[in-house]
Amino acid sequence: MTINTKNPSSPPKLTKAYSNKGTKYHIILGHLRLGGSINKFEALILGEACLGTTIGAMCGDFDLEVIRVFEKAKNTIGTYSRVIRYKLNAVKLRGSDE
Repeated sequence: MTINTKNPSSPPKLTKAYSNKGTKYHIILGHLRLGGSINKFEALILGEACLGTTIGAMCGDFDLEVIRVFEKAKNTIGTYSRVIRYKLNAVKLRGSDE
């Protein structure tokens, strides 16, 4: 009798239930959970260069509702640009209709 000792070809995937400490998800979500709001220029200070993509991915991964409001903000060269300010609205519980 032979014993099957198959090794998986890839490591197991992480479940998307929480954000790990020190990741960009953890930093941005921590800022939003404290009632803060953020735009892409403020996110640069936190080390996040692609805020829109990160917010979109977090909304899909963690079932978040984020309010998006356009505003004018000073950019890195001192002129004003049109940007989106993100603010956490609500956290939906998985499996609930509310």
